[in-house]
Amino acid sequence: MTMMRSPILLTPPTIVHTPAQQLLIPPFERSRFTMLFVLATGLGWFLISLVLHAVPNLLGLQHQGLLAIFVTGLVSGLMVSACQWLVLRRYLPDWLWILASTTGYILLTLTLESWWGRFAQVLSQPTVMEWANKLPAATVPIASALLRSLLAAVSALWLGLTQWLCLRYYTRSNLWWIGIPPLAVLLSAALTTLNVWLPTSPLHLTLDTNVLGAGILGITQAIGFCALYKQARPERLKVPACPVAQAPEMLDYAQVKSLKKQLQRQLNRAWTSEHLNEEVLMYRVGVTESGAIVGYTPINPPAIEQVNQTPLPSLTVPEAYSMHGKQPSVARFEVYFLPSGRLRIQSWRSSPLLWVAAEMLMFVLVGSAIAAHLGTALLT
Repeated sequence: MTMMRSPILLTPPTIVHTPAQQLLIPPFERSRFTMLFVLATGLGWFLISLVLHAVPNLLGLQHQGLLAIFVTGLVSGLMVSACQWLVLRRYLPDWLWILASTTGYILLTLTLESWWGRFAQVLSQPTVMEWANKLPAATVPIASALLRSLLAAVSALWLGLTQWLCLRYYTRSNLWWIGIPPLAVLLSAALTTLNVWLPTSPLHLTLDTNVLGAGILGITQAIGFCALYKQARPERLKVPACPVAQAPEMLDYAQVKSLKKQLQRQLNRAWTSEHLNEEVLMYRVGVTESGAIVGYTPINPPAIEQVNQTPLPSLTVPEAYSMHGKQPSVARFEVYFLPSGRLRIQSWRSSPLLWVAAEMLMFVLVGSAIAAHLGTALLT
């Protein structure tokens, strides 16, 4: 039987417990996660429109007041949260997200429609209508849209609260999440005003507000998830602390990308057919700006037992970390040695969240314009 040895006996100084490695969404998965989450949110909104056209007619709820509003919130919450959970299940292992989000959507819808109904009663008073008629024609619709957006943002606090109650079991320092849905509502309202200007601009564009709303909600929540840190839990693999563990992280994204290619070439040259691991071996590897491997640590049990089947022990130069007399910054990577003989390397310094958000916003705006164009073409 193979004895499980301590990683400190197998490895030079190790790189563990960095802030990036405690993120709920690993940095190298940001772009993929955000894209999938936005698509899932959009799919949920599309299903809402389909179901809400069928359910009220089927159950006769068109004029049932609060019951119809409740069903609208229930359907909206179930459709959106279930689609989102298909992406989130890798990070949130149970179905509490669906329960929390559905509850939030119900409370949001009930609050918004109740408040809007009361404001409608006030606005229908003869004195208010007489005053409104004296205003410019465009003022009343704009003021009405602004008022509903503000009410929706306040009502969305329910959604943020119920989702936070779920997320606090898996993440830490997360109270700010309560403000994510209201922020999404306000951003969506701000971008929707583009529809007032774009049709008369040289671009002659119209945006689909449903696609825009779903996209902004998806982007805002996805970026929020990328900023969350996992709840601290005991790890199965205990690795003693060392100086490299506290090494400053290399922040230059272009330099990290270059070092990733250099590390790939270095490991490929040393990774020969003589290394026949039977399982996926996973390591966190630290590389200096000169390209020297200064430390690594296994992150799954087979990686401890089969470390000598990898080229890491022979390629690591721990002296390169301290030869300059000061603590250099380190680029951190996850390296996977696959049984097929192939390598997979992922960088912990990925695209900044601002870049990811900007890329996805452009994607949503283009999709919104295409959807509006197709809708106009079908109607004509």
